[in-house]
Amino acid sequence: MNILLQADSTLFLGRFHPLAVHLPIGFLLFAGILFVLSLFKSYGFLLRALPIVLLLGAISAVVSVILGLFLSDEGGYPESTLFWHQWIGISVAIISILSWIWIQGWFTKKVQNEDKKPISNHANIEHRIHENKKNIGWLLGLLVILISITGHLGGNLTHGEDYLFAYAPPFIQDLLIEEEAAVSQFEFPADPDSTLLFGHVIEPILNQKCASCHDENTKKGGLLLTTHEGLLLGGDNGPVLENGSPKSSELFKRVSMDPASRKFMPPRGTPMSYTEITLLNYWITAGMPMDLTVTDERIPEEIQVLLQQGYALTTKKKPFYEKAIVTPASEETLSSLRSQGYKIETLAEGNNFLQVQSKDTLTAAKMEALLAIKEQITWLDLGNSGLKDEWLSSIGKFTNLTRLNLDNNAITDAGIIHLAKFDYLESLNLHSTSVSNTGLKALASQKSLKRIYLWNTKVTRELADSLQKENPALEIDLGVTLSGK
Repeated sequence: MNILLQADSTLFLGRFHPLAVHLPIGFLLFAGILFVLSLFKSYGFLLRALPIVLLLGAISAVVSVILGLFLSDEGGYPESTLFWHQWIGISVAIISILSWIWIQGWFTKKVQNEDKKPISNHANIEHRIHENKKNIGWLLGLLVILISITGHLGGNLTHGEDYLFAYAPPFIQDLLIEEEAAVSQFEFPADPDSTLLFGHVIEPILNQKCASCHDENTKKGGLLLTTHEGLLLGGDNGPVLENGSPKSSELFKRVSMDPASRKFMPPRGTPMSYTEITLLNYWITAGMPMDLTVTDERIPEEIQVLLQQGYALTTKKKPFYEKAIVTPASEETLSSLRSQGYKIETLAEGNNFLQVQSKDTLTAAKMEALLAIKEQITWLDLGNSGLKDEWLSSIGKFTNLTRLNLDNNAITDAGIIHLAKFDYLESLNLHSTSVSNTGLKALASQKSLKRIYLWNTKVTRELADSLQKENPALEIDLGVTLSGK
């Protein structure tokens, strides 16, 4: 079969467009230079070369346009830039051809000499050039302007929109690429807990680095990378992501391979940085979750560091009491409780949550009185206060607790069951109590709980180790025994 009839032959020829396009640029600019020099009397003879130079420019412009049309079929170019590059290039070819035809005088009457005989074709062309020197100058000026514009647009298509001005002085960058920079900025929610690893970090990275070839307008290879659905669907050759396996994911292989490879992505513009590739690698390895936030405790420390340094993101969850809002407790209620032996302070200025500590021995009445500020209490210290099991049911009503200290009290598993239903409790101190394995099992199921202090209790290290293996995010502190075990 003739190679020109094969499916990829036009794409093969199209790849020569960046090479061929230098010929019309060179010839037409050279024609402009010849014209400028011919304005000086001593160089007037240079105009004689104008027709052949213009012809070569026109022919090479036509060839470049044809190859460019072949190359555009490959896809993967910004639609607007390609449109103007293509049609300005076609205009250059048409104007070059028409200019050469006009100078040749194909459709005009030939000049005659004094004997009314037609002069030679060569003399006729020279006469026409000299008679229309001003108009030729305007035409060549227009061609130079057009070829400069389409050449610049072609450079943008090949190297990226900001290639020419990437290292320009700051004031030039601000003037010429400010809009592009603004588009590429990442936008994060004010609350770090709402910042999604994919939606706010990975997806914008793909939009920046892959959209020029794989957005709604281009979809090179049938692949759309600017939406989650398109990313999972893949392209003409199948899926580009393998859940849990970056090395088997075609997309990851393309962005992380040797940039010299013809399969490297992106083929134009700035490639993905080490940080971007590492984040993509982690996201695929983690199972490509859509709801994973940057503050999720499953994210390893090295990824958190990249998010902090590369995007100035906070990767630690805000405590509940910094996000939630409660009404302030009345001063009358607080005064009454302080008179009963409670030390009460606000967590911070402008925050209505309270930290409460019992300074005296508790009674049932005092515990009941504390319920008046159950919504505002988030840190509660009742250590060494004579607390009893039957009073723990009242503590179970303090739904906004994040820290609870009950050390050195005669409480047992019977009371502990009232502490197993908190939504926000992160730290629980039960050292020097009578809590056993039964109580610990009841507590360990709380998802919010991060630390339990249980030294000098009946809890065994075997159970503690077993529970920590099941839930690595939960720290169970049994202290250090004299034997070091």
